[in-house]
Amino acid sequence: MESTDASIMIDARYVCDHTSGIGRYTENMIQELLKLDDSLRLRLICDPSRPTANLDANDDVVKDRVTFQQYAPEPNSLRTRYQLVNRIDFKDVDLFHSPFNILPSGLKVPAMFTLHDIMWLLDASYCTDSLWRKVITGNFYKALIPRSVEDSTRIMTVSQTSADEIEDYFPEMRGKVHVSYNGVDPYFSPVEEESGWDEISSIVEKGTPFTLVVGQGSPYKNHGRAVAAFIEAFHDEPDMHFVIVRRLSRGPAKEFHEHMADPRIAGRVHHLEHVTGDQLKALYTLAKIFLFPSLYEGFGLPALEAMACGTPVVTSSVGAPNEIGGDAAVKVDPMSVASIAEGLRKLYDDAEFYEDRRKAGIERAAEFTWARCAEANHRIYREILAETGVI
Repeated sequence: MESTDASIMIDARYVCDHTSGIGRYTENMIQELLKLDDSLRLRLICDPSRPTANLDANDDVVKDRVTFQQYAPEPNSLRTRYQLVNRIDFKDVDLFHSPFNILPSGLKVPAMFTLHDIMWLLDASYCTDSLWRKVITGNFYKALIPRSVEDSTRIMTVSQTSADEIEDYFPEMRGKVHVSYNGVDPYFSPVEEESGWDEISSIVEKGTPFTLVVGQGSPYKNHGRAVAAFIEAFHDEPDMHFVIVRRLSRGPAKEFHEHMADPRIAGRVHHLEHVTGDQLKALYTLAKIFLFPSLYEGFGLPALEAMACGTPVVTSSVGAPNEIGGDAAVKVDPMSVASIAEGLRKLYDDAEFYEDRRKAGIERAAEFTWARCAEANHRIYREILAETGVI
């Protein structure tokens, strides 16, 4: 990889006490960039809870090539958009990269940002059932994402699906939207069965077959139909349980709660708002099936994490889940409970097909690495820096 010999400022505030997909994207990208290019200098804006963005400040590479500044406001906020540029020292910065959905205004250097998806722009109903959130949060993104696009030299995103949608919505950016796929952390690999059951003993009894769902409680995750499909597929299979790790409910979710209370699955439902990393890995490994029937995704990392842990995946036949799952996943119509149920039963009833999808999933997940993510971003850094005469 060619050297960049430049100073890149990255807003790393999503690397904080509250783990998120954007936080993992940012942290892993930074770590891989430092390995990739030994001339690259990074200027990181950090959350006070993680003042070095989880880098080892005593490491020689970090001491020589990374500097840190703290800025406490929420990343996706008006204070980021309108105040950050006056609170941060931009001396010797050649390029600014925001790994999330908005850019600060008034930047005096070339800028790019990672727009993970545009579901708030396409249909706020994907994101929330709440009218006030549709108005307040929806108007925030509808105002600031287009302004950030105007201020950007390039846009990164995390799937070709998202890239196509962004270029359709912002046709002036055609040819300037690039993909840097998320990676699967090597942490997600199959655990030893006995230790895995010990890890989740408080959740589900040892040896119990279960279908697993993981994701925040936003409408686009399609959890109502996920539960309904589980009921249709397994209402007469008393040994099969349903485990859902579902945080951050975005609205009343009446349909979801009604299905969860269905007497046909009483005693077989395990609803968790939080699990540890080791519990999540054990759940991924020991699940019979991982169900991910999203109506919309920018990427869909949980499906790949489950594949990496050796569990076959049922996911949507549309959008980014279709793209990311490739030929390894079982594809279903996310709008059809019957289709989702059929996908579940296909894996459950056919042992040969099940084993084939399990092996294919492990191979598919191995294609997505954080090193490749960093390489994609680094390539665009060099394009911009060459255009501006820095390199």
